[in-house]
Amino acid sequence: MNHNTTSKKWILGLTGGICSGKSTATEAFIECGCTVIDADIVAREVVVKGSIGLNKIVAHFGKDVLNEDGTLNRAKLRTIVFSNTEERNFLNNLLHPLIHNLILEKISQAQGTYTIIAAPLLFENHLEKFTNYVLCMDIDEETQIERTILRDNCQREIAEKIVKAQLSREYKTSHSDEVLLSNFATPELLKNKIKALHPKYVKLATDFSNNSNNTKL
Repeated sequence: MNHNTTSKKWILGLTGGICSGKSTATEAFIECGCTVIDADIVAREVVVKGSIGLNKIVAHFGKDVLNEDGTLNRAKLRTIVFSNTEERNFLNNLLHPLIHNLILEKISQAQGTYTIIAAPLLFENHLEKFTNYVLCMDIDEETQIERTILRDNCQREIAEKIVKAQLSREYKTSHSDEVLLSNFATPELLKNKIKALHPKYVKLATDFSNNSNNTKL
């Protein structure tokens, strides 16, 4: 499923629902020498103090969305946009192009045989268009709920709402090239599985690179 028409590099998309093992998988890829571009970190980088993104947010929403030190008050902004579809659309239309551009910039600077875009909202934010192949971490809903309760120290009702609010497992798995059931007993076992997949992705990346070079001839 080659979505990637913007880069000459082979890009792996890594996605999955909440508490499905994405962070552990990311660590394993880094240990394999891959460059990982974390979409959540990129989303924070485009609204740092002094950025175009933050300046436009303040121009639209007012200074109430800032902390005393001039940084973005995410909780306040979240409250506004989650209760107002129009405002949420404004924010998405503002931030998505900034996020996409920064991801492309990071891809161009990336070293290694292949690069990973790690994004819980890979499909929701249309980041799959930058990828050549998508690996989806999958886990049953009950385990997701239990892990969310433990991780966030929240009540079951809240955990259930968080899980239900996500794009369905069926959509994510059916639109991915590979699905990894991440119900491993320990994070180390999951890491070992990712490291076992690494040579396969190196081969896909090498073949892609060779084909790209041949096309230029």
